[in-house]
Amino acid sequence: MSKINSFARKFHRILVLIIVFLGLCMSITGLLLKFPSLTENYLKFIDLDFIRFLHNKLSVYFAVVLLAMMLTGSWMYFYPLWQERRQKRENSNSIPPKVEE
Repeated sequence: MSKINSFARKFHRILVLIIVFLGLCMSITGLLLKFPSLTENYLKFIDLDFIRFLHNKLSVYFAVVLLAMMLTGSWMYFYPLWQERRQKRENSNSIPPKVEE
């Protein structure tokens, strides 16, 4: 396994934890924005303008982390296929041709 593949795996694991945290925050703020009656009736101490601001700011980080996850995930998916294909090509070139008598 190459160093790049190992780094991609470690980085992807960290990104998964970050995306879970951001996803939870985004879902909670999204629910509060979707159902403002919750904040009006039960959570009166929460300001909807602040929730909208927070949801807006978190969405940028969520998109960047998701893009990085897609890139590292794509690398982890395609790298072994590329290595396998390269190895097959090298093995087929190394077989000497059969000599018929």
